[in-house]
Amino acid sequence: MSFLNYNRPTRALAVSFAPREARDDLFALIALNVELARVAEIVTEPGLGMIRLQWWLEALSGLRAEEAAANPVMTALQDAARASGVAPARLAAAVEARQDELYGKSAVGAVAAVFTVAARMLGAEGEAVVAAADDAAKAVTFVATDDPEQARAGYQAFRARVTSLPESVLPAFLTVALVPLRLRRPQAAQWRRQIAMLRAAWFGFPEI
Repeated sequence: MSFLNYNRPTRALAVSFAPREARDDLFALIALNVELARVAEIVTEPGLGMIRLQWWLEALSGLRAEEAAANPVMTALQDAARASGVAPARLAAAVEARQDELYGKSAVGAVAAVFTVAARMLGAEGEAVVAAADDAAKAVTFVATDDPEQARAGYQAFRARVTSLPESVLPAFLTVALVPLRLRRPQAAQWRRQIAMLRAAWFGFPEI
């Protein structure tokens, strides 16, 4: 099942660099990320968001099996788990971080969990991956929340780490290449974003 409708073209471009057999797994992961992130945008009070996110937490943990089977994102994640060996429960940290976000905390933990699982779906894991995912999450989260100093620091730390990771993990992090562009041109056209990602894929992540 394709989840292109859940993604901006830049995310679809990043996934296109992954092996064909891993692309649907990554799209399912991105779809979950979108579902979790939008909770804070659509609820009127934290308690309502907690109820929605608790459902995801239980579904990812293997509970609510019948309801999960009727949810297209959960179905896709279960397919991804069978294909990649990455259990949906590993995404519980993303849900818990989104719960904290409802009460004013940063979403960095949620984004880092998604980056880490994406890398695992591409066959890479370990302390170096976790550290790079955390730095990448800081870069993309803080650039989205208009905190350029924190975004630059996160991006510079990520760029220093990513060269030590296996090349196969690149598609998991390719969207991080948009951070320098967004700092310079927050409203950059889509074609500029795509070019920035292509350059990162071919020549490495740019300096900031």
